[in-house]
Amino acid sequence: MSSDIDELRREIDIVDVISEYITLERVGSNYRANCPFHPDRTPSFYVSPSKQIFKCFGCGVGGDAIKFVSLYENISYLEAALELAKKYGKSLNIQKISKNEKILIALDRVADFYMESLHKNEEALEYLRKRGISGSTLKRFGIGFSPSSEALVNLLRKEGLLEDYLKTKNIIKINEETYRDLFLKRVIVPIRNPSGRVIGFGGRRIREDSSPKYINSPDSDVFKKGKNLFGLFEAKDYIKDEGFAVLVEGYFDALKLFSEGIKNVVAPLGTALTEDQAQLLSRYTKTVYLLYDGDTAGRNAMNRVIPILLKAGLEVHPVYLPEGHDPDSFIDAFGVKELKSIIKSSRELFESLLEKASENLEKYTKDFRYFLGFLRDDIKRIALAAEYEKRYKVPVETLLQPVKQEKVNSLPWNVKVVLKGFYELKPNISPEELELPEDIKELCEKAIRGEAHELPEEVFEVNVSDLEKVFWSVLDKLQQNYRKLRKKKGVLNKSFR
Repeated sequence: MSSDIDELRREIDIVDVISEYITLERVGSNYRANCPFHPDRTPSFYVSPSKQIFKCFGCGVGGDAIKFVSLYENISYLEAALELAKKYGKSLNIQKISKNEKILIALDRVADFYMESLHKNEEALEYLRKRGISGSTLKRFGIGFSPSSEALVNLLRKEGLLEDYLKTKNIIKINEETYRDLFLKRVIVPIRNPSGRVIGFGGRRIREDSSPKYINSPDSDVFKKGKNLFGLFEAKDYIKDEGFAVLVEGYFDALKLFSEGIKNVVAPLGTALTEDQAQLLSRYTKTVYLLYDGDTAGRNAMNRVIPILLKAGLEVHPVYLPEGHDPDSFIDAFGVKELKSIIKSSRELFESLLEKASENLEKYTKDFRYFLGFLRDDIKRIALAAEYEKRYKVPVETLLQPVKQEKVNSLPWNVKVVLKGFYELKPNISPEELELPEDIKELCEKAIRGEAHELPEEVFEVNVSDLEKVFWSVLDKLQQNYRKLRKKKGVLNKSFR
């Protein structure tokens, strides 16, 4: 059920609200003005009546009508909501606001804090410059930096949002007075849902040390990694205009491409692509260009993703980069124009396989059969099989018979949970320190390095409601069991499998 704030947001007109504070000039279907939040010589502040949002392309600030009043009046979001409700004769009871709405308000405020902090930290700005992320992209995505746990907590206390923000698990409560920001001293990438609300963060270290390269918000009531896509809010209009989406592996691949003018780009949230994410993407397009790294790991990861996209009813165009190149390095070496050319010239999956089969019939027939099995459109599947038979004399009946995949030795549930935890949570612990069999530790190393293609498929099929909580409990119990096994059997490396 909608919260009172959701209803208020829908019922007030953002143009009316902002016009009370600054003079707006109509430009087509939108309005513009000099931004009231930073020195602005030329109008960079835009208001969209259709979307009921404002955005400054100079300083990056944006949001709804309530947020504008909050920033302009220097009051909290909730106070601004109350002020607008009173002004427009609406009833608004703060006590009835849903707990998730309060968490989203807290996340939005923290995102602003991070964004403001970035421009005060030259080291973080220099890191982003070296990564080729443009200033306009920083503002568009609201990229930030976490400078101080204490400053963040003081802000949340001042605005009465600390208890709500704790529910995101993005800060750790050490004692009654001490908290630690999960993303401390990291560049922050806000993650938004398709309507633009901040629901979580990704944090990237800017110094080479032993800490995980990336940290993502844990799953919470408002954030599910497997159900959202990074960059979808920013890219959805460009996806509609271009008629297709470009899917890359990570945040910074997406940010680099966006900076270079390829703006119809999205990425998973630090994990392997899920069926929910593919279904979400299918609401905005029916065609996906898959742009992964050009090495063996990237090709293997691509082959894992293709079936998920096909099952979602998407047409897939694999984009093959030269060996050793990722999207970032390819742009640096050959330029974005060449990358756009490769993307545009990439053929649809089955069309490509039909051509390649002339080079190696046995290999590509197996690939063709394998991917064909994931198409949900029976008519298309039969038509493609008939075309293949016509070219290569392989019977349709054979092509429509699913390829049996090699079975990986099944792992116990607790081992799968630990591997999934290392892959998704990137805990600050070295697998070498664990008291586990060497083969399991080796898989843990691959998981923490994010090598999805090296892990059994069953690891990603494990469904755990609170992975972070269960991970530590299961890991501890697993080590206890191994110690008991070693003591009982008198062996040093007995595997659980």
